[in-house]
Amino acid sequence: MTNLRIIYDNAADRAVLTASSQVGALGPANLQRDSKAAVLRANGTAQTITATWPTQEAIACVALIFTNMTSCARMRVRGYAQPGDAVPVLDTGSIFPCPAAVHGTYPWGVLPLGWNAYKWGGANTWARGGGADGVVWFAPVRVRQLVIEVSAPQSPEGYLEISRLVVGNYWSPEHNAEYGAQLQLQDASEDYRTGAGDLKTQIRPTSDKLSINLAHLTPTDRARFMRILRENGKGKAMLFSLFPENPDPLLEQDHMLYGKASNIDAVATLYFETYSAPLQIEGI
Repeated sequence: MTNLRIIYDNAADRAVLTASSQVGALGPANLQRDSKAAVLRANGTAQTITATWPTQEAIACVALIFTNMTSCARMRVRGYAQPGDAVPVLDTGSIFPCPAAVHGTYPWGVLPLGWNAYKWGGANTWARGGGADGVVWFAPVRVRQLVIEVSAPQSPEGYLEISRLVVGNYWSPEHNAEYGAQLQLQDASEDYRTGAGDLKTQIRPTSDKLSINLAHLTPTDRARFMRILRENGKGKAMLFSLFPENPDPLLEQDHMLYGKASNIDAVATLYFETYSAPLQIEGI
């Protein structure tokens, strides 16, 4: 099993972004904002996003956070060492960024068709758990320009929208988090009783929270983890994936959060050159 991965420095926020199309003011600048309501909306079901940097950036992941892509959506990422180069140093080919789990994994005919697909939905559903995250991992490369082609021809809305772009290299500890990771669905809805005694619910947004324990950090990993805490604190969002590139894509989807550290707890020295630290990530 691949160890957890954290992208704590989002290179997309330093890039100049352009898009092949947009609807009104819903342009590529919204991909650099931590707001679900801020989206890049294409005027159709296809979109090409180009990111350009003044100097080369090391990247090993491209993630589209909060989208209305279905499991049939396709994505291709090409990276160029210099803008204008004819030959890319990275080409993922056309992939499924948010595929459904394979049918053979679960009893055929017992559950409704399509249940094993990612849950999609437009921006109006994201506050209640709708939407899908598309991600592609690859060996680290250095680029100055990325071209991201996305197509979602079966989008029920008839257009493609993306809320956040995450691009960067990741940190992965030598020893994975210990067993017992907790994924919590946080529902801010409140139940109340009417005067007639009926139980009603005030519907409010939901979010995910993931709690892990890094119980065996090496000295190098401890130093990197402390850097993440110091640079990001509680205020800067990062991409966290507990099961990256897992054979069960639904497991990866559920345990991949774009969010912020909700705790800054002590890093403990267990014994000689071995350290431990808890970490909680709360999705935005």
